[in-house]
Parts: sequence; C-alpha cells; structure tokens
Amino acid sequence: MLFFLLANLTDDGLQACVENPDAFAEACDSVNVPGARLLSRYATLGQYDFVVMVEADTAQTMSRLSVVLGANAHVHVESMQAITTHLMSEREEGLLRSDIPNRGADQTSAAS
Repeated sequence: MLFFLLANLTDDGLQACVENPDAFAEACDSVNVPGARLLSRYATLGQYDFVVMVEADTAQTMSRLSVVLGANAHVHVESMQAITTHLMSEREEGLLRSDIPNRGADQTSAAS
C-alpha cells in the first residue's frame, strides 16, 4: 500500500532544524518500523513542511510509522493512502461499466 505523509514541524522540530538543517532527514533515516519503507522525502513550501512517500503493508503499520516519525522528527503528521491512477483509466472505467446490467446494450444501440 502506498501512502503520503504530510508533516508540519512542531516548535521543538523547528528549533531542531535551526540547530541542524538535516534533523528531519536524520530522523527519517533512523525510523525503523517493520512492514514500512520510506521511499522518498521532500521539503516543501506551502501548507506542509515535508512530504514523505511511504510503502506499508497495512494501515496499522502506517499508523505506527506516523507515530514513530512524529515523535522522532518532532512533526505533526497527516497521512493519505494513495492508489495508482490507472484504476481510473478509460480501460478500467469500461470494465466497471460492463459490470452494470444492460449498460453495454444501451451503448451498443446508441452507436448504431
């Protein structure tokens, strides 16, 4: 399962980053939660200070990672599960339509 973590520094986290600009990166490197892997991380401008892409085997594992990262990196974490966009492609949409009774028949007669 793919997740994005949206993180904002706490006051302690801000102070840690002033003292050591690599504090967030070091905290990410030190996090070890079985079943979760940090794929990439970015410092961002705007509403969030950091965005982290994570692969986790379950939502429970993701929750555990959020708590551990929040405590180690001094950040407030919001997490979102992500799905690939191909699930919403035209091909997939066509497969979904074929599951609806008589939907295919309506489209065939409209094309004639």
